[in-house]
This record gives sequence, structure tokens and C-alpha cells, in this order.
Amino acid sequence: MQKDDETTAVQLQKILVDKGEPLSLKTILKSRETLGWTFRGSAYCQIIRDTNKTKRLQWAMDHLEEYNDNQFEDVLWTDESSIQLESHKRFCCRKKGAPAKPKPRAKHPCKVHVWAGISCRGKTKIVIFDGLMNGAGLIEVFEAGLLPFINDNRDIRFMQDNDPKHASRRVGEWLERNNINWWKTPAESPDINPIENLWHELKEYIRRVTKPKTKQELVSGILSFWDTVDVAKCRKYIGHLNKVIPEIIKQNGGPTGY
Repeated sequence: MQKDDETTAVQLQKILVDKGEPLSLKTILKSRETLGWTFRGSAYCQIIRDTNKTKRLQWAMDHLEEYNDNQFEDVLWTDESSIQLESHKRFCCRKKGAPAKPKPRAKHPCKVHVWAGISCRGKTKIVIFDGLMNGAGLIEVFEAGLLPFINDNRDIRFMQDNDPKHASRRVGEWLERNNINWWKTPAESPDINPIENLWHELKEYIRRVTKPKTKQELVSGILSFWDTVDVAKCRKYIGHLNKVIPEIIKQNGGPTGY
């Protein structure tokens, strides 16, 4: 199991049979438990290439002191996400021994895309859109959501990830024309962007509170959630970097689990 942690009890039984040591499944399961092993779902993490691990480590070391000095006060953390029509949480309670109550789920659920940003000063407008986004579409989103915030906060550092459309010449020229300071972060680093955790809360809100059945209800639920996002909530998620940055250093730039 140390060599291959995906080996099942049935596979272990076959290995033992081939070695001339047949054991029942019950004995194998009991022995595995006695040895301190358990068979559970795998934990997944972001794939980070070695070159980006080096950049992440350097970024974290450079900004550990900066975070302690509260110098992220002037950063606007932005991102896009996809929100789909979900009206049930993934886990629910039921009596022991009772069968699971089937909950309907569409084969191809409706979904929309959102863009927004958060900072220690507050949030941007949330922009909701359909379809795939290219450079031209991103500029339209920026004009609707980013520019109004920037116009009121000219000293802000603008953070977005390294998606190819973000780095396109057209988008770069638009940012330069509007005097927007793109503060770049290492690639393959969603844990560095605090808004990722806010997207998780939004999706849970849609499943647990809104429970939409139509696209309009989905959009209304997104807007309703965004109304709850205040400065305190923005600061809470940005404050999470206090845990992330030291963990990046501890993991030598590798995945942090955040």
C-alpha cells in the first residue's frame, strides 16, 4: 500500500493468492485497519510545474513581509468563474439504513459566467455573461466592472491570473491606455487569489439558498449573493493570505491545499 495507495482490498487478495497466501476479504480489511490504513477518497491539488514552483516560492518570500505590513491594502483581486444551475447540495442527512432520496439533476445544466474583483476597500460590480470569452469580450467586461472601480481608486494594483486572453496584446493595450497597473503573480497559483474562496461561497449559496430552477433564478441568486459581499467579507478572504503565504514557503512553492 505504501508503493501503490490505490490498491483495493480485492486486488490485495489476488496478490496474496498469487503468493500462495490466500486470505478472506474480511481478514484483509481487518488487517488493513489494524495497521492504520483506511481507504478513502483521494485529495486533489493544483498541478504546478517546477518552474512555477520556483516563482511561487520567490513570490511568497518577497511578500511575506509585505503582508505583515498590510501592503495588500491597495490590491484588487479579480477572476472569472462559471456558475451552473444547481438546486441541491452534494451531501444531505438521512436515517441509517434508509435509501438515498434521489434528487433531480440536469444532464447538461444551464450555466453562466461571472467576473468580479474584491479589495480591502470593497468590491467591484459583478458582471454576468454567456458563452466563451475572448480578448474583445474581456475588454467589455472590464469596461463594465473594472473601470468604474479603478476610476474611484486610481492607486490600486490590479491582479488577474495569467490566462492567455488576459495577456493578449489587445487587452494589454487597453490596460495601458486606461493607466491600469497590472500586478502580476506566478502562474498556476489559484491559492494566491482570495476571490477563489468567495466563488466557492457563492456556489454553495446557489445550491443551499437560491436553489434555482431557471436561468433567471440563477442570475437573481448570483446578484442576491453579491449584495451580501461587504468590506468585512472582502477583508476576511484577503486575510486568508496570512495562512497561504507561509504554507507556500513551507511547501517550497508546491500546492498548499488552499
